[in-house]
Amino acid sequence: MNEVRDYYETYWSVNGFCPRGRIWPELSAVYQQHIPANSKILDVGCGDGHTSGVWLRDHGHDYIGVDISENAVRNARSIDINAYRIEDAASLPFSDETFDAVVCIEVLEHLFAPQRALKEILRVLKPGRGVLIATVPNVAFWRLRLDFFLLGRWNPIGDDHSAKEPWHDPHIRFFTVGTFKRLMMKMGFVSIKIGGHGGGFLMFIPGLRRLAGKNCSWLYRQLEKCAPSIFAYRIGAICHK
Repeated sequence: MNEVRDYYETYWSVNGFCPRGRIWPELSAVYQQHIPANSKILDVGCGDGHTSGVWLRDHGHDYIGVDISENAVRNARSIDINAYRIEDAASLPFSDETFDAVVCIEVLEHLFAPQRALKEILRVLKPGRGVLIATVPNVAFWRLRLDFFLLGRWNPIGDDHSAKEPWHDPHIRFFTVGTFKRLMMKMGFVSIKIGGHGGGFLMFIPGLRRLAGKNCSWLYRQLEKCAPSIFAYRIGAICHK
């Protein structure tokens, strides 16, 4: 566990990748639709607080973020996010049935035992209305398939060096639409909805990214909706206890 913690302390330092979180439109739309007003929310793997913390706090929710990295927690607290360091996502320091919602955004792929973390999330969720919103990268995304089958290159997409140095990548678990849904079912969640977002064509072709802009076409969004297993860059799950 010390090695894992040390890795992520470096990851969240100026000498590491130190990603700056941001909330993307699809995620804020899901939050708006599926998290009731004034909810008590736990953010597992909150990072620097920019991905979910700022949005959820500013929309009136009772927010708590937790992360294994003290550096990440320090960054979150610097922007007035209520965040705490934990030893392990598989051992959350909260009582049973505490939260109306738990969000876990781009975190499960970093864990040695994501199933244990999900069991803990299920424990701390309130029954009935308690909702989990989780996202992971889609290992079967069309661009990754092309890289692997045409170029013989494996890109786990964890940081900027992943394609050239995949052995340093922070992603250690990999999901498709089908396996992500089966994981949620096996852990005991119900009313599971799986979708995807974040894809595009031009934005994932070198030399053409500038032409893509911030949004992809309406046609691509329809493809993404109909076949997220191929066209979605990220897989999202909305499920209940």
